[in-house]
Amino acid sequence: MPFLPPKPPEPFSWPAGRVLLRLLTPADTAGFLAYRADATVALYQSWEPYSAAQAEEFVRVQRRATIPAAPGQWVQIGIALAATDELIGDCALHLSADDPRLGEVGITLAPAWQGRGYATEALRGLLDYCFRALALHRVLAITDCRNLASVRLLAGVGMRREGHFRQHVWFKGGWADEYLYAVLGEEWQAGV
Repeated sequence: MPFLPPKPPEPFSWPAGRVLLRLLTPADTAGFLAYRADATVALYQSWEPYSAAQAEEFVRVQRRATIPAAPGQWVQIGIALAATDELIGDCALHLSADDPRLGEVGITLAPAWQGRGYATEALRGLLDYCFRALALHRVLAITDCRNLASVRLLAGVGMRREGHFRQHVWFKGGWADEYLYAVLGEEWQAGV
């Protein structure tokens, strides 16, 4: 039998309703910059509005990422329209360095696509990937209490509010409260 070299791994892709979770690509840079440079999008994020150079470098690094990343590392996953592959946002995934059965997620969506159910589909898809493909035990998300859209999103996908941390983080010039949401793998599998 002739030698056949091993197939390279398939690029990460996870369908989630009208969206597809996938690696960022160089073609995403302009769209990524458009929403990451928007001060209203950055308002409750840990980052400030991006410059063109920051966006280009971020996409360059993340397009080669492994999903999931090594425990203790964050990875950004593109959220693209399934029909056109247009980037409309990104989500973050982190496996705990202490116990990689525990994960944390986050999500950012371009303003033009907010309020239309895309974030819900993307987050449900990411949680489905976490629990079905990675067999995680528990996934959490932390949000600023003032970010009402995020609060509704996390509760709406079946995550439970487990904590309210008062003046928990020095954030953009002042103390901020945060909510912690979580869901267990067994709850997700049971259809929370």
